[in-house]
Amino acid sequence: SSITTGKTSLPSRFSSIVCCGSLLMATDTIACIKGEAWYRNQIVHLETIPATDAIPADVALHPTMERYLRAREISLYRHQVAVIEAMRAGKDVIITTPTASGKTLAFNIPIFETFLKDENACALYIYPLKALANDQYDKLKDMEEGLGLDLHPSVYDGDTPTAKRSRIRNTARVILTNPHALHYYLPWHHQWSRFYANLRYIVIDEAHQYRGVFGANVALLLRRLYRILARYGSSPQIVLASASVANPQAFARDLTGRDVAVVSEATAARGERQVCFWDALLDNASAITTQAARILATLSQSNVQTLCFTRSRVMAEVVARRARDLGGKDVLSYRAGYLPRERREIEAGLRDGSIKGVVSTSALEAGIDIGSLDAVILVGFPGSLLSAWQQAGRAGRGTDPSLIVFMPQENPLDRYFMHHPDAFLGRERSQIVIRPDNPRIVASHMLCAAAELPLRDEELSAEEKPLLQSLVDGGLIAATPRGFIYRGVRRAHELVRMDSLVGEGVKLLHAGKLLETMDPIRARRDAYPGAVLLHRGETYVVENLDLENGVAQVRQEEVDYYTKGLRTSTSEIISQEETIERDGVTVATGRVRITESFIGYQTMHYNRAISVDPLDLPPYTYETDGLWIILPAVIQNVAPEALAGGLHGAEHALIAMAP
Repeated sequence: SSITTGKTSLPSRFSSIVCCGSLLMATDTIACIKGEAWYRNQIVHLETIPATDAIPADVALHPTMERYLRAREISLYRHQVAVIEAMRAGKDVIITTPTASGKTLAFNIPIFETFLKDENACALYIYPLKALANDQYDKLKDMEEGLGLDLHPSVYDGDTPTAKRSRIRNTARVILTNPHALHYYLPWHHQWSRFYANLRYIVIDEAHQYRGVFGANVALLLRRLYRILARYGSSPQIVLASASVANPQAFARDLTGRDVAVVSEATAARGERQVCFWDALLDNASAITTQAARILATLSQSNVQTLCFTRSRVMAEVVARRARDLGGKDVLSYRAGYLPRERREIEAGLRDGSIKGVVSTSALEAGIDIGSLDAVILVGFPGSLLSAWQQAGRAGRGTDPSLIVFMPQENPLDRYFMHHPDAFLGRERSQIVIRPDNPRIVASHMLCAAAELPLRDEELSAEEKPLLQSLVDGGLIAATPRGFIYRGVRRAHELVRMDSLVGEGVKLLHAGKLLETMDPIRARRDAYPGAVLLHRGETYVVENLDLENGVAQVRQEEVDYYTKGLRTSTSEIISQEETIERDGVTVATGRVRITESFIGYQTMHYNRAISVDPLDLPPYTYETDGLWIILPAVIQNVAPEALAGGLHGAEHALIAMAP
């Protein structure tokens, strides 16, 4: 049922709202917000996405599996049956259906039916994040016990105690890991011979996370894994689970190197969704963070469980703290860097409903189980429509109705969506592009492959052979009667990172207690001596930053100011890989070296700088992929007085457009 006010129809679950200090019955959420004293007509567009009905289907199941599902009153949707039938036919499969449509159950049914028939069969589950592996472990363990199996499912990553690793390799039939860990363990494949020889399935969950450079690295990691599996006589089926993507077959082929069957029809039931476009610029007296906090406080006070996504860690802390100050009920922040125990407590609170509001970075965008939510707030466009709809999909799991509030920020791309809602709505499927043929990335994985097993000439394509020769010429690879082997000084796998800018963690300590961790770049930017930090609603001042030992010491102190780091950066082009020329303008991509220098910080009271202090921190240099634009010299003569300002404006526009 629903309550209709004019053209706005909101679900009746939102009809009891604490607003302006009193309980208003039979009033929807939007009407309540419009009645607040701080409302300034910021709602400029409201769209209803209708509910959809489930399409059930039946399929013959193993008797034990049938009893397991019946005991839990689980019935199957048509897309789940399609997955089961494709996997039973031996096909590699990509499942690309919306959030909470039962993807995990769909591929686990045929996998666990195999376990019921084959006492040696094994499965490898790969997740992009450690937290996802830990989250899914509980579900796999529950299914194992419910089916009466003895699989010894185990998480195997950098956090796995050394004493347990040998036992896991020798006994586990289900192993959960991540690409970073798998990358480092492949050279020790002889220790995994039992598991690899019996490997029947590789599950790549949250596959849409593998895009860009990260995706290209994971694609080549999988090729290396296939080489090793072939040595042990196995060729497992590949199963990918992904958000809704527009090019599932091409994406899966680029990532896995295989042709796959595509299951993309959404046949699970879904409740009605209201998408609200909120123009924060219409209230020029309040920051967007304050407006987001007001909405969040209003919803959480009304027992409308809400998740608010922000673009940065600092913004997440600020919005959560402001929402609590406004009376927000049980509002907490959630982001990377928090201790695993703290994150699990918040996730559990969302699942059981005890926490009514959470402000998160994109850390909760991925498929960690947090149960059903009533509303989602997006503070700023997250960089891609895929991410935006993944975040929005956290609301209204199952048939429950839901509310999505999109609050564009003040940049060109966000403002475009504000003025063109149709460009945002109905765009839940986005293309994912990865380049596994990138020569630099291919060459780096050749080093690893040669360190794992000798590379044979017949394994290489015509495009790859010159890359191998360049590595031989550089002394990193040598030809032997067995094939090409790695000859470098450092371990090959230490030369290759799965993604960019990953470094050793800096520990944030308060009175000897670990508060959180951050990477070296973020530590320089946010945890310099004198910096003011927010952590779970508390204010801390950094006393000392020891980068050599990876420790930042802080003290807890309530202050009426905040700090802003001052830094400069220089870039150096290392190699140019692709260029496009048009109308005298050259656009190029390639490898660049960035050096960031952290020179000082401002102490701010409200929006006024009250002091500037110098910093003596070592610069940070890293290599990454870059894009640069070369303008014709004649442009300097067009409007020389406006050139610097124009370039600066173009810089900000490009930053806003970059995902």
